[in-house]
Amino acid sequence: MQPLIMGAGGVVYRYSEGGQLEILLIKKQGGFWTLPKGRIKPGEDDRSAVAREVAEETSVTGEVGLMVRQVFYTIQKAGRRRRKTVTYYLLHAEAGRPRPQAKERIVRVRWFPVGAALRRIRRKRIRNVVRAARALLNGTAAPELPAT
Repeated sequence: MQPLIMGAGGVVYRYSEGGQLEILLIKKQGGFWTLPKGRIKPGEDDRSAVAREVAEETSVTGEVGLMVRQVFYTIQKAGRRRRKTVTYYLLHAEAGRPRPQAKERIVRVRWFPVGAALRRIRRKRIRNVVRAARALLNGTAAPELPAT
Protein backbone atom coordinates (compact mmCIF):
# COMPACT_ATOMS: atom_id res chain seq x y z
CA MET A 1 0.00 0.00 0.00
CA GLN A 2 1.43 3.35 -0.99
CA PRO A 3 1.80 6.02 1.74
CA LEU A 4 -1.01 8.54 2.02
CA ILE A 5 -0.21 12.24 1.53
CA MET A 6 -2.34 14.39 3.83
CA GLY A 7 -3.17 17.95 2.83
CA ALA A 8 -5.38 20.82 3.93
CA GLY A 9 -6.89 23.59 1.85
CA GLY A 10 -8.97 26.69 2.24
CA VAL A 11 -12.05 28.04 0.56
CA VAL A 12 -11.14 31.66 1.29
CA TYR A 13 -14.18 33.91 1.10
CA ARG A 14 -15.39 37.45 1.67
CA TYR A 15 -18.43 39.52 0.83
CA SER A 16 -18.11 42.48 -1.55
CA GLU A 17 -19.44 45.91 -0.58
CA GLY A 18 -22.60 44.95 -2.49
CA GLY A 19 -22.96 41.79 -0.39
CA GLN A 20 -21.83 39.36 -3.12
CA LEU A 21 -19.96 36.22 -2.02
CA GLU A 22 -16.44 36.10 -3.47
CA ILE A 23 -13.89 33.27 -3.46
CA LEU A 24 -10.10 33.69 -3.60
CA LEU A 25 -8.40 31.57 -6.27
CA ILE A 26 -4.72 31.02 -6.99
CA LYS A 27 -2.94 30.11 -10.19
CA LYS A 28 0.34 28.22 -9.93
CA GLN A 29 3.13 28.51 -12.50
CA GLY A 30 2.04 26.35 -15.45
CA GLY A 31 -1.20 25.44 -13.67
CA PHE A 32 -4.88 26.26 -13.52
CA TRP A 33 -7.03 28.38 -11.21
CA THR A 34 -7.61 26.49 -7.97
CA LEU A 35 -7.93 26.80 -4.20
CA PRO A 36 -4.91 27.27 -1.91
CA LYS A 37 -3.78 24.03 -0.25
CA GLY A 38 -0.71 22.20 0.93
CA ARG A 39 0.76 19.40 2.97
CA ILE A 40 0.09 19.07 6.67
CA LYS A 41 3.40 19.20 8.55
CA PRO A 42 4.21 16.58 11.22
CA GLY A 43 2.53 17.55 14.51
CA GLU A 44 0.34 20.18 12.80
CA ASP A 45 -3.47 20.00 12.94
CA ASP A 46 -5.69 20.58 9.88
CA ARG A 47 -6.87 24.06 10.88
CA SER A 48 -3.34 25.33 11.58
CA ALA A 49 -2.21 23.90 8.22
CA VAL A 50 -5.05 25.67 6.39
CA ALA A 51 -4.25 29.03 8.00
CA ARG A 52 -0.52 28.60 7.27
CA GLU A 53 -0.95 27.46 3.66
CA VAL A 54 -3.43 30.24 2.80
CA ALA A 55 -1.12 32.88 4.31
CA GLU A 56 1.95 31.43 2.55
CA GLU A 57 0.27 31.20 -0.85
CA THR A 58 -1.91 34.34 -0.84
CA SER A 59 -0.77 36.74 1.97
CA VAL A 60 -4.38 36.62 3.27
CA THR A 61 -5.18 35.65 6.85
CA GLY A 62 -8.46 34.94 8.57
CA GLU A 63 -10.63 32.72 10.71
CA VAL A 64 -10.71 29.01 9.80
CA GLY A 65 -14.30 27.77 9.96
CA LEU A 66 -16.27 24.64 9.14
CA MET A 67 -14.87 21.72 7.22
CA VAL A 68 -16.32 21.77 3.70
CA ARG A 69 -15.27 18.48 2.10
CA GLN A 70 -12.51 15.91 1.77
CA VAL A 71 -11.22 14.94 -1.66
CA PHE A 72 -9.24 11.81 -2.48
CA TYR A 73 -7.13 11.28 -5.58
CA THR A 74 -3.91 9.75 -6.87
CA ILE A 75 -0.83 11.69 -8.00
CA GLN A 76 2.51 10.77 -9.60
CA LYS A 77 5.40 11.73 -7.35
CA ALA A 78 9.01 10.70 -7.99
CA GLY A 79 7.80 8.12 -10.50
CA ARG A 80 5.42 6.49 -8.02
CA ARG A 81 1.67 6.67 -7.70
CA ARG A 82 0.68 8.15 -4.35
CA ARG A 83 -2.74 8.49 -2.75
CA LYS A 84 -3.59 11.96 -1.54
CA THR A 85 -6.37 13.32 0.63
CA VAL A 86 -7.05 17.03 1.06
CA THR A 87 -9.50 18.36 3.62
CA TYR A 88 -10.91 21.78 2.72
CA TYR A 89 -12.17 24.29 5.29
CA LEU A 90 -13.90 27.63 5.03
CA LEU A 91 -11.60 30.55 5.81
CA HIS A 92 -13.15 34.00 6.22
CA ALA A 93 -10.64 36.56 4.93
CA GLU A 94 -9.94 39.17 7.60
CA ALA A 95 -6.58 40.73 6.74
CA GLY A 96 -3.99 41.03 4.00
CA ARG A 97 -4.07 41.91 0.32
CA PRO A 98 -3.90 38.96 -2.09
CA ARG A 99 -0.39 38.81 -3.56
CA PRO A 100 1.24 36.10 -5.67
CA GLN A 101 4.06 34.36 -3.81
CA ALA A 102 6.95 33.50 -6.15
CA LYS A 103 8.58 31.17 -3.60
CA GLU A 104 5.34 29.13 -3.64
CA ARG A 105 5.26 29.23 -7.48
CA ILE A 106 2.00 31.23 -7.33
CA VAL A 107 1.71 33.63 -10.28
CA ARG A 108 -1.81 35.03 -9.71
CA VAL A 109 -4.16 35.50 -6.76
CA ARG A 110 -7.58 37.02 -7.36
CA TRP A 111 -11.08 37.36 -5.90
CA PHE A 112 -13.95 36.06 -8.05
CA PRO A 113 -17.72 35.99 -7.58
CA VAL A 114 -18.66 32.33 -7.06
CA GLY A 115 -20.11 31.85 -10.57
CA ALA A 116 -16.97 33.26 -12.21
CA ALA A 117 -14.76 31.15 -9.92
CA LEU A 118 -16.63 28.00 -10.90
CA ARG A 119 -16.13 28.80 -14.61
CA ARG A 120 -12.36 29.22 -14.12
CA ILE A 121 -11.74 26.08 -12.04
CA ARG A 122 -10.98 23.16 -14.37
CA ARG A 123 -10.98 20.26 -11.91
CA LYS A 124 -14.42 18.91 -11.13
CA ARG A 125 -13.44 17.92 -7.56
CA ILE A 126 -12.43 21.53 -6.83
CA ARG A 127 -15.63 22.93 -8.37
CA ASN A 128 -17.55 20.53 -6.09
CA VAL A 129 -15.65 21.87 -3.06
CA VAL A 130 -16.60 25.45 -4.01
CA ARG A 131 -20.26 24.44 -4.55
CA ALA A 132 -20.31 22.72 -1.13
CA ALA A 133 -18.77 25.84 0.47
CA ARG A 134 -21.38 28.07 -1.16
CA ALA A 135 -24.16 25.82 0.17
CA LEU A 136 -22.67 25.96 3.68
CA LEU A 137 -22.35 29.75 3.56
CA ASN A 138 -25.91 30.08 2.25
CA GLY A 139 -27.14 27.82 5.05
CA THR A 140 -28.53 25.24 2.62
CA ALA A 141 -26.27 22.30 3.50
CA ALA A 142 -25.09 20.49 6.58
CA PRO A 143 -21.30 20.33 6.97
CA GLU A 144 -19.67 17.05 5.99
CA LEU A 145 -18.29 14.94 8.80
CA PRO A 146 -14.60 14.08 8.62
CA ALA A 147 -13.82 10.61 7.30
CA THR A 148 -12.69 8.18 9.97
